[in-house]
Amino acid sequence: MITCPMRLALLPALLFSLSFPSLAQEKAKGYIQNNTVPVATISPDSRDYSDLEAIGNAIADSRIVLLGEQSHGDGATMLAKSRLVRYLHEKKGFDVLAFEGDFFGLNTGWGLAQKDSAGVRAFLTRNLPPMWSSTAQCASLLYSFLPATYLYGRPMEITGFDSQVGYAHSNASLRDSIDQYLRRLGVPYTRMGRYEQLFLPSITRLKEWTGKTKEGRVWMEGFALAADTVLAQLGPTASDDFGYLMLENARAFARQLLVYEQPLASYIVRDTQMARNLRWLAQVRYPNRKVIVWAANSHIMKNAGSALKGQDAAIRWMGTQLAEDPTLERQAYTIGFASRQGTYRNGPKLVGVPKPLKDGFETWVADSMAYGFVDFRRFRRENPSRRELFMMKGSRHMNATALWTKVFDGVFYIRDMEPTVSLKP
Repeated sequence: MITCPMRLALLPALLFSLSFPSLAQEKAKGYIQNNTVPVATISPDSRDYSDLEAIGNAIADSRIVLLGEQSHGDGATMLAKSRLVRYLHEKKGFDVLAFEGDFFGLNTGWGLAQKDSAGVRAFLTRNLPPMWSSTAQCASLLYSFLPATYLYGRPMEITGFDSQVGYAHSNASLRDSIDQYLRRLGVPYTRMGRYEQLFLPSITRLKEWTGKTKEGRVWMEGFALAADTVLAQLGPTASDDFGYLMLENARAFARQLLVYEQPLASYIVRDTQMARNLRWLAQVRYPNRKVIVWAANSHIMKNAGSALKGQDAAIRWMGTQLAEDPTLERQAYTIGFASRQGTYRNGPKLVGVPKPLKDGFETWVADSMAYGFVDFRRFRRENPSRRELFMMKGSRHMNATALWTKVFDGVFYIRDMEPTVSLKP
């Protein structure tokens, strides 16, 4: 219990803490007002990239660019990202597009897909989450641009880094692929009766997301423990094998299902595996390639523990874990997205974008600017000792105070958000 004298003693500190955000944001406010560069259009069909030079200069020689989105129902963001992907491919030499999608299915299935428009569409609509594969705003990128890259000799390769499964190729092939890998290496567990009776059927059941039921949770817990044993038998020397990661991802998804109704725990499991997957893609599978990462803002946020507040600070997001690797941090540039007003899609519903608070990022950008970009990495370089707290809708469409200049390397601003629209069959 705090006594009255103690309350009086704490009062100056309390007043200082309340005033700190307004004091700390003045430098950031001026920088954002003076250095947000207009972007002329978000149309993916625009081939005049002169308005994207500021983004290209900010990215510089980075070989990994992470592109976020506040929600998966942000149609205007999908258009902007589609244009950025084309720019990065045509002008900066990026040739791998990694989605927040099925690690196994996209890594093993893309090479089997026909690379004409019909073949790409047939594969992606069955193996990439529908908020991208079945969205009109992504159609130009996925079903015109991507197939075209295979015609002019500079193909854009599709991959994924999410541990969640349930799509066509994984449903058909994951179990057999893991089985063949383990038997080929002669893993002792494969000679036990429970291997065929329980272990392999559990892999099949992952597609059912069975952890949502009590019986399913018991099943998944048993599988996760068995996977621990098998991975231990494989040993650390196999940890960079794709087969090892196949099983590691299956285990991670089982663990996620066990805590599915606990968002904090679920995110921690999933983002840890996604970070591991993306690190493997960048350093093992594509060590000399330039990679674009397509994901949600939240998953690519850096420095969560020191720059964010509340639940977001308690999660070691994928971007936070990647940034802890000095090599990857030097090689990567992270672009978050923020919008001022408009509408986005949340499942079947259209939802209004919450108004920005009076004194925050979205209100500092000129009213006349429809689209813009600001380089936070430059701000950090010019102000290395500043800790700039300010308000921005950087994680989902929620106003939040954070050290946003340390969370993203840059932000793409959209004044008027539009919702995604379903792609007609």
